[in-house]
Amino acid sequence: MKILIFLFCITSLLFSKSYKGEVYFYDLQDRQIFAVVYKDAPFIPVFDKDINQTSPSFMVLSDLNKSKEIPIFKTSKAWKDQDGIYVINNSKELVSDKKRLQGQILGSATLHLYENQNNIKIKSSLDFLNNNQFKNFHNSNQNYFDFEQIFQKPIFYKDGKLSIQEQYYFYEDEMDRPILELNNFVYDTKKGVFLNLDDLFDTKNRKFLSLLHQKLKNFCSECFEDVEKIDFNNNFLLTAYGFRICYLPFENHFLDENICIDFLNNEIEEFKK
Repeated sequence: MKILIFLFCITSLLFSKSYKGEVYFYDLQDRQIFAVVYKDAPFIPVFDKDINQTSPSFMVLSDLNKSKEIPIFKTSKAWKDQDGIYVINNSKELVSDKKRLQGQILGSATLHLYENQNNIKIKSSLDFLNNNQFKNFHNSNQNYFDFEQIFQKPIFYKDGKLSIQEQYYFYEDEMDRPILELNNFVYDTKKGVFLNLDDLFDTKNRKFLSLLHQKLKNFCSECFEDVEKIDFNNNFLLTAYGFRICYLPFENHFLDENICIDFLNNEIEEFKK
């Protein structure tokens, strides 16, 4: 009996493993680049538990208008994207357009892979976010879905404030469609705390609320039961031009369900604290 228990434990461990990595930051004139690099991690499934495997290491390219995520792959001497446009050498330098830029190490990351006969769960988390809210978020021991994929990725960094987006994608084989949840956070790396929007702005100001309601109406007036009753929330990102805040419509929604609106610096200056 002891031998059987021992063999069972070994088998279980084979399907649960963690890999450590690092997060680099490169500040260019026209954009910011983040790289989450796992040195020895295997390829992982993407949006499907059976096909579409790729590298778990990735870059986030953020400019004034958008952010784009691309996978990067390990070679003998460097990390590269598929087209070889961006290269990170062993000295943590970013090489692009024949220019070299030394990266800033933001902290460590962990890739956790879990698999049994029925479930696959992938979680890529930023370890330097010193908060139990993230450590226990979507606990890996709660295996409710056939496939779950959780990625925390940096989006924008300025004055010690790091904007992060968490993508939570999951499905069951019996579901009509998969679900993608997008959660945004702002983390103060100097103080080691997550920030609320009302830490930065006067979110109770009537003029500010009126601007929010007008933007929501312009985006999708039928998406909310009563736009005038909607308040600011903490599902937001700081950006190069101001901030972006996201909401869910009250009716049935589909993939990419978040409704996100942008506030420009010249619109929000008077509401800053």
